[in-house]
Amino acid sequence: MSTGDFTLPGAWLCAAPAEAGHRVEVDYADLAPALDALAVSAGAEPFAVPAAAHIKVLNTLVEEPAFRTDVLPAGGREVRAMTVRPGAARTWRELVVQAGRALRAMPPAPGPDEGASRADRVLLAAAPDTAPATGRHGLCVGVSGAHTLILHAAGHIGAAGLDRLAVMYRRVLEAMAEAPDGDAVTTVLPDGERDAVLRRWAVGRTVTREPADVLELFRNQAARTPDAPAVRADGRALSYRELDEASTRLAHHLLAHGASPEVPVGVGLRRGPDLLPTLLGIWKCGAPYLPLDADLPRPRLRHMVSAAGCALIVTRSELLPALGPFDQGEYILLDRDRDAIDTAGLDPIDVPVGPADLAYVIYTSGSTGAPKGVMVHHGGLANYVLWTALEYAARGIGGSPHFSSIGFDLGVPSLFAPLVVGQRVDLLPDPLDAADLGGHLLAGAPYSFIKMTPGHLNLLSTDLEPEEAHGLAGLVIAAGDAFPVELARRWGELTGPGGTPVATEYGPTEITVGNSGQVVTRLPADGLVPLGLPIPNTAMYVLDDSLEPVPDGVPGEVYVGGAGVARGYLGAPALTAERFLPDPYGEPGARLYRTGDRGRWRQGRLEFMGRTDHQVKIRGYRVEPGEVRAAILRCPDVGDAVVTAYPGPSGAQRLAAFVVPAAEAGPDLSRVRAELAQDLPDYMVPADLRTVREIPLTANGKVDTHALRTRL
Repeated sequence: MSTGDFTLPGAWLCAAPAEAGHRVEVDYADLAPALDALAVSAGAEPFAVPAAAHIKVLNTLVEEPAFRTDVLPAGGREVRAMTVRPGAARTWRELVVQAGRALRAMPPAPGPDEGASRADRVLLAAAPDTAPATGRHGLCVGVSGAHTLILHAAGHIGAAGLDRLAVMYRRVLEAMAEAPDGDAVTTVLPDGERDAVLRRWAVGRTVTREPADVLELFRNQAARTPDAPAVRADGRALSYRELDEASTRLAHHLLAHGASPEVPVGVGLRRGPDLLPTLLGIWKCGAPYLPLDADLPRPRLRHMVSAAGCALIVTRSELLPALGPFDQGEYILLDRDRDAIDTAGLDPIDVPVGPADLAYVIYTSGSTGAPKGVMVHHGGLANYVLWTALEYAARGIGGSPHFSSIGFDLGVPSLFAPLVVGQRVDLLPDPLDAADLGGHLLAGAPYSFIKMTPGHLNLLSTDLEPEEAHGLAGLVIAAGDAFPVELARRWGELTGPGGTPVATEYGPTEITVGNSGQVVTRLPADGLVPLGLPIPNTAMYVLDDSLEPVPDGVPGEVYVGGAGVARGYLGAPALTAERFLPDPYGEPGARLYRTGDRGRWRQGRLEFMGRTDHQVKIRGYRVEPGEVRAAILRCPDVGDAVVTAYPGPSGAQRLAAFVVPAAEAGPDLSRVRAELAQDLPDYMVPADLRTVREIPLTANGKVDTHALRTRL
């Protein structure tokens, strides 16, 4: 990462800034003897101590591991540039040593970039009275004597932000004086802010629940309402009793064929009357299920079945051509085996299942060129489903429609939340033309809740009439992708006062579907809808590379923890160790999942700010461009490739691939597309393929994606 001028976070550049010349004084005369002794022991000049404090405060507010701040030395006439990489210093003494060295090696500061705001420049001045006179800086920090810092705002920084900065400088100087060999990595925040970003905002309420899994919750509900409708699909309806009995018969059949705990059973079914009896029947065997979407390419399905060690795959005869043969695993064909299943009996099945046991394994795109299987346990699933039952299903009595692939965990609450409260699951036709979605939803409305992607919500917002949208459901939830404020506002205008409200939900597959969400009641002026609050028994932090909390308003990486954290990636211990980390703020043994998402707190609202890596969402599915690139590089005549995402005409993300030929003739792009379609799901096949002679690079040597996108 290149080193550039320090830039204050946008949250500190308030709409109502302090008047130009506004200043705040930080007196530290009481700390001067200890700080002077620290400078002597570090072999540095006294000015190195406030310089070290300056470095620490700026480092707390910036994402980059290295940055540059301007410095006006004592008696100097020329502003110079100090470049620092504070992460190398573990103690305050080491940081002072580093500051002293940096001060001795400062070149003249470069002039401001053309059109750059003064807010983009920060100055540390040994002569406080001359600091504001430079006129080139949004913030000037002057050292007066040996015991006062004077912070000047140049009309860009809000008064509250300047006061917060002053508190941070004082806290850092106190820490340096108290323990010179103390921890210089820990974030130093104003009073109350550390508690807010680590507990008050970041941790959901603790709810003590019975140690029941979703299957047990369903069984209890079936005993209470045996004759209530549970599932409707293909013009057929199953009551709770019928669903319970059908799943028990299938479980006996699966047990007779060797189903066992912790060994995934593949499910290659479309949405139909067999789907829920199969999922519940697998759980009754104590086994997890593995979704196998028949629309996926055969090589991908074979990889999933092989990697998961499936011994059984449940499907129907008409889907065999799509699924194809597997190197392992026995097919259980529900139509062929119907007589055997129906006569399997209804004797109670008592296979113990614990909270840590696997509920399902679901595959997501992987950066290494192969999909990775996320292992979700029953405890995390029950915590999430019970939350959706209270927050979603309780908003009506009409249940929920399910219209996503079983390989997309966004639809998990639509499958199971209604079944734990006595409501109905509507399985919409499969396949389903997106143009017909509104009509099918209206036919089953009003629902308690409908969960969908923002893309689906956008479609409904143009297809439905106001009176149709008004009474569609007790709640619609837009999840699985970035949720634009404009879309939420448009939906609210369509439904009108008292109409179907919209909620947001956020969470990667590794946190068991979702770990935050809330009904949208107030919206920012533009951008994206905030991510919501952590659900019960989960946590959501914004941290830096050292797993330290970043201040309110400062971007960092989102880490999620609590009851929903998955066990890890199936058969990938190294990748699991990389992404699933010990939780330094949780109970002993607790873990965090590193999401790769950028976010920031804004007064208790968590804002999504994109990815820290190159991962993107396409039609709600998580896609690693690295996996797509790996597939392209396997095609003949391809020398290199770059895969990137860009917004299409509707604003939804699309994939583009730029291919460098291995030889003069170059690859046949239609053949490349055909080969990709054999290996990748359709949402991972780039919408645009272009041949380029070479990959353009920026001045920093990185791929110039902007230059590539101009060729589309």
